[in-house]
Order: sequence, then structure tokens, then C-alpha cells
Amino acid sequence: MDDLIPHLPKDRNSPRLWFERLLVFSEPSAEKIVQDVPFRRGVNVVWAKEPAAGRAKGLHAAGHGVGKTSLCLLLRFCMGDPSKAVAEFRDELFGEFPKGGVAAVVHVEGEPFTLVRYFNSHKDGGAFAGNDTDDIWSRDVESSDRDFLKKLASDMMRPVSPSAIPDTGQTIEWRHVLAWISRDQGSRFKSFFAWREGEGLGLQRSRQDPPLVMRAVLGLVDENESNLMNQGATLEASLAQAVQKEEELHREPTLIKRRIESNLRAMGSLPDELPIRADDLFGDSVQQRIKVASEDAAERLAQWELKQDKADQDLAEFRAELKLRQGECERAEAEYNFAEAAQRGDEQAYSSIGAKLLQLKGLTSHCEEGNIPFSQCSYVNAEIKKLEQASLLDHRDKKNLQKAMAESASRAVTALARKDELKSKIQELERQEAVLKSAQNKVRLARRTTEVEASKWPSLLEELARWDSSSGSENTQADIESAQAEIASIERELAGIRTKLALLHQGRSSHEKSLAEITDSLTKRLLPDGAFGLFDPRDEDRPFRLSMRGGEAYRVLEVLLGDVACMLDSAGSRNSLPGLLIHDCPREADMSVGLYENFLSLMGTLEKEEFAERIPPFQYIVTTTTPPPANLRDDAVCLELDPSSAKGLLFGRRFGSEQQTVLN
Repeated sequence: MDDLIPHLPKDRNSPRLWFERLLVFSEPSAEKIVQDVPFRRGVNVVWAKEPAAGRAKGLHAAGHGVGKTSLCLLLRFCMGDPSKAVAEFRDELFGEFPKGGVAAVVHVEGEPFTLVRYFNSHKDGGAFAGNDTDDIWSRDVESSDRDFLKKLASDMMRPVSPSAIPDTGQTIEWRHVLAWISRDQGSRFKSFFAWREGEGLGLQRSRQDPPLVMRAVLGLVDENESNLMNQGATLEASLAQAVQKEEELHREPTLIKRRIESNLRAMGSLPDELPIRADDLFGDSVQQRIKVASEDAAERLAQWELKQDKADQDLAEFRAELKLRQGECERAEAEYNFAEAAQRGDEQAYSSIGAKLLQLKGLTSHCEEGNIPFSQCSYVNAEIKKLEQASLLDHRDKKNLQKAMAESASRAVTALARKDELKSKIQELERQEAVLKSAQNKVRLARRTTEVEASKWPSLLEELARWDSSSGSENTQADIESAQAEIASIERELAGIRTKLALLHQGRSSHEKSLAEITDSLTKRLLPDGAFGLFDPRDEDRPFRLSMRGGEAYRVLEVLLGDVACMLDSAGSRNSLPGLLIHDCPREADMSVGLYENFLSLMGTLEKEEFAERIPPFQYIVTTTTPPPANLRDDAVCLELDPSSAKGLLFGRRFGSEQQTVLN
């Protein structure tokens, strides 16, 4: 380990996050604790023993279905993992333990807390300061489990810089880091960035973003690089818009022409195979048919305009006559009322109505009886004269007034007959007016319809003509050249950004070199026959590589060593990893027994040699069915699971075949 020790950072004395204890209870009581798992800093092995050949049968014959993956899911549950696998697992446990839950003593940034969570998703848990688990169900809750997990996520992500993915601006979240440090066994460690199987991480780009998350968490993205990447992302977005604009400028004339032609065909119900224009003057075409239709519509419009003019004139003349008859009717009404007042001997009414009749002096219309103007009518003038005399002599000669009233009263019957006759005429005229008005409205509507039809053809033809004259014009070409110049400018600026990034990447930081040296030292220790390890944080597939070629087993080993290298580096101040790593049975991802044993032995040797005088600043939890090597048989084994009896199972019993598939 001499070649590894100098490269290990020593800024932190303990992990930012680690588990001290995990309790599973069927009911909230100390007497109902199903499992009590102690953890420590350093290596923690959960060993599922496999019975010797021939000594067990059926479900008891293998170290599967005993609770290895279930334990990992419980730890993820205690860290607020929102994944589908954890949610489904919680529901399964609720079906088995309706009042049950889990309690965990977890250390966050050097402070211990006791967390209680229930399998019932509708029941609130709690969190308490300290690591005392006695009577945790009866204590007053200091904070809810949800509030604690929110604070945990905030504390874990606070030192991550940048806090957002430079290319997209998407915030880097705790669930992204949690997926990395507690890999889903379903992904089978098939590649370094296969953190969750089937669910995804909610990252906008499944390939480019996980490497950026890793680099940000490891502290391998400096401010200059982050700014350059943000500038590059902005320029790429601007470039995409400029390219789209240029394409639209090239495409727009064609689209406009297609739209106009489509509208022309649709309006005329013309077939698609009919050409827009004919080669000769008399050939059939859309333009020719529309010209004929337009001329026909214009001719019909002219006819409707004549009809409208006549309808308007007829109605105007008729209304003039109606007004005349209404005036006559009003005068006849006054004459009748005048005669009635005289007949009743009502001098006051007679004088008042008589004053109204004096207005006949100003009449300029025609007297129907005499066929002369009212001003020349002897009857009208005689009545006016009598009324004037009666009014003037009203107080001097009462007899004259009474004589005039008597003469007026004698004409009451005649006045009534004339009044009724005129009212009947007016009613008939009003009915005729309604008929004429309806006819006028129909003519106006028909004219407007024809006007719209007549105007639609020329407007489209004019638009097509304008397109023909402007397509390929200087203005259009100037717009295209302007867009091309903008594209060229953005591309030059973007190329400059990429060059700066390339130069920046060539100059590897001391931190990046340190991680590469840790990776190489671990590789040489594990594979001493000339193998070496490489680290390229910008590789989107295999950031950690081994020089050995051995198929799937060495690909899995790359993932394991890469995770361990990052975990060991988390003791440095630039690395924001929590210092906690959970590996669920990596051997099941096709590693050989010997290679897997050597890897576990390497972890034991690392802990004993490098951290002999101090507690390791990391926590590595690994589940396995392979017997741990000798240097991990003592304190490192935190839990032994045995399929041969119910007592050896994580939950003290099996849940059934359906649940068994879920719980592993």
C-alpha cells in the first residue's frame, strides 16, 4: 500500500454521512424489534451464507432471498431515496408489517441523529438528535422524518459546485448522488454510469449528464470551465435558432406558394393535377378557371348592386308617402278631437285643440280632397279663419264662440270617418313597408355574399403575383445572407469556446491527477501482473479503465475500483461525496469468485494498513454470498444471513413467492 497511501487525502476525519445502527421493528416497541444491525466506519460486510452442498434443499439451499437487497433498500429508504423500487418495497413491507418501520442512527456532518420511519406511507415518523434509541417511539418528536430528509439532502448538496449542470442549467439533486453511491442491483454494475435500472434519474440527457454530475460532485469542474460550458451551451442554442431561421427563409417562399395554391384549389374545388398556369393563352388551368369564376362573380355582383339600388329607392319613396299619410292622419285626429270638444261644449279643450289646428298654416304638403296645396285649400283656410275669430272674440263675444263651436260640432261625424279611413290606409302602408324592408335586407345579404366571393379570387391571385415578383428578390436574398452571416459569427465564437475548453482539459488539475493515481495504485495492488488503471473524467462511458482485457468481469471491476477510488478521495475538501458507498452483491454481476475475493481482501488490507491508527473516513457497505476473506472475518462482518432457518433471515421469516422476487 506504500504506493497508495501518499495519494490519499486527509482533510476529513470522518464521512459526511454514515450509518451507526439499523433497527427493523414490526410494531413501535422495543419488544417488537425484528432485526438490529450495527455498522461501523470502514468496511461493513453483509454475508448471506450458502449451505454446504447437499445439506439443504429448496429455498434453504442458497444465499438468495434472505434479505441482502432488502437491507440496501432499507438504507436507501432512510436516506430519502424517491425511486420506484424503494416505494414498491415500502408497500410490500407495509403489507407484512402494517404497524412496522425502521429506525436508523445516522451521522450527518459529524452529528448523530436517530431517524424513525414507518412502512405506512401515511404515517409520519420522526427524527431526534443523538444516537439513543431507547424509547424512541414514546419521545416527543423534534422534527418529522420528511423535514429531516429534506435537511439531509440540503446538507449533502451544499458543497457541490457547480450546483447545476453547466450545459443545461438543470439542478444537481441529492437523488442523483444517492443513485451513484447506492447502485441499484438491477443495473448489475454493467457500466460506471448505470446507476438505476429502468427508472432513470430525471436527468435531461441520459448520456452526457451523469459524467457532469460525477465531475461536479468530485470537484473536478472549476469556475472557468463551468463558465465556458455555460457560454458554449448558450451559443449552441443561438446557433440552432439561427440555422432554423435560415432554413425557414429558404423554405418560406415554397410554403407561401403552396398555401396560396392550396387555397386557390380549395375555393374553386379544383383538382390537384390541374396546373396553376397554362403554357398557352387558352389552356385549362387554375388561373384560367378562377379568372372565369371571378368575372362571373363580378357580373353577378353588378346585378345585385342594381337590385339593391332599386330596393333602396323604392323603400325611400314609399317612406315619403307614408310620412305624408301620417301627417294627414294626425290632422284628421286633431279635427275630430276639435269637433268632439265643441260637441261637449268644452271651451277649454276647444281652444287648446284649436291652437294645434292653427299649425295647419305652416303645412306645405298636398290636400288630397282638393288636390291642391294645403295653403290654397278653401276648407283649410275657412277653418283657420273661424278658429282665429273664435279665439280673438272668446272673452268679448261669447255668442260668436258658441256659434263657431256649434258649426264645428256639426262636422264630428265627417271628421271621425275621415280619421278612421286614414288610419286604415296607414296600417296597410306599414305592412307594405315591412315587406319592402325585408326584400331590401335579402338583396343586401345576397350582394355582400357575392361581393365576398368576387373579392376572394383577385386577392389570392394578387398574392400569388406578389410572391412571384418577390421570390428570389434582393430583399429576400439579403435576409438569407444576413442569417448566414449570423451563423458564421456564432460558429466562430463557439469554436473559440471549444478550443479554450480543449486546452483547459489538456492541463489536468492536481485533483484529477490524484484520483488517477489512486485508481492506478488500487489496480496495481489488485492486479500486480503489470496491470494499470486510468481515469478520464470526461469519458461518457468508462471514466475508470483497467488495462486488462478479461470480458465482463473486468468491466465490473472497473466500476468497483472507480467507486472505491472516489470514496477514498472523499476525505479531501474538494470532493463532495458523502463518504458512504453501498454495493449490493457485485459478484452477481458475473465476477469470478477469486477476483471478487481479492477485491474484498484489498478493502480489508486497505483499512488495516492505511487506517490502523485512526478510524477510516469512509463507510463501505457490501453484501455478498461469497465468504469474506480472513482479514474481513472479524469486525467487518456486521450481519450474517442464513437461508437454512427463519432466524437467519433479515425479517425473521419469508414473505411468500411473490414478495420473494421483490425482496431478493
